[in-house]
Amino acid sequence: MLVKKNLAYQLIRILFLFSIVFPFLVLILLSFSERYTWPGILPGNYSLRAIRSILFQRKALFLNCLFSIFFSVMVSLCTIMAAYCTAKWQSEHKESSLLSFCIFLPFMIPSSVFAMGAQILFLRLPFKNAYLSVFLSHVLYSLPYATSYLTEGMRNNIKRLEEQGRVFGASGFYLLFKVTIPLLFPYLIPAFMMSFILSMSQYILTVLLGGGKLKTLSLIMVPFIQSGERNLASVYGLLFLLSSFLLFLLMEMLIRGLKRREKVC
Repeated sequence: MLVKKNLAYQLIRILFLFSIVFPFLVLILLSFSERYTWPGILPGNYSLRAIRSILFQRKALFLNCLFSIFFSVMVSLCTIMAAYCTAKWQSEHKESSLLSFCIFLPFMIPSSVFAMGAQILFLRLPFKNAYLSVFLSHVLYSLPYATSYLTEGMRNNIKRLEEQGRVFGASGFYLLFKVTIPLLFPYLIPAFMMSFILSMSQYILTVLLGGGKLKTLSLIMVPFIQSGERNLASVYGLLFLLSSFLLFLLMEMLIRGLKRREKVC
């Protein structure tokens, strides 16, 4: 019986790993392909045209990719701050079912419905700025995901430890950076990465509220997919994966650095 469980576990692990690695390999294959006709399993011709076109010939598109990454990072930071305030308020006010329902409402409705509602809301506001509208809509859309992580972290006796820190004289920013944030770090990283991925991959919100003025990675990539230029779209997909991986690597290095610093202290 134990052997069967181990075999089933290993099989599930292999299938899970295959489901992650196989699409990545297909993206790499398509990035170096020129023609991929049916019924061939592999592309007929290979070239570096797509990579050269994006990295060297289309500098404006490459700069738009860098701007999209910077934009999503800023969205993630603002989302984390808003999620922390929301989770903090929820931990101090137990009877906040209405607020919790409003925050987690985007979980229950499609993104297209949320985008239409956000468009009507921002059209009624006094300011008419496409960049600010897209920025706020991305923050609102990512807020439930980040809040769910930080709310879970707030339940782990953080309030009691903060009170203990106040007893020892810590207050204000010192309490926040020395007690609260180190305790919430295991929850801040996945919340940040989830917000970053949601912002980078958001298409409908950016199209409706940006009006074509804000060029994010998803807006650049989708037309190539629709026009059949899969090699160019695959390169943009690899840029998306590479940016997410590098950001995750930086976060992992930051966590290890903080842990080493704690050990030294």
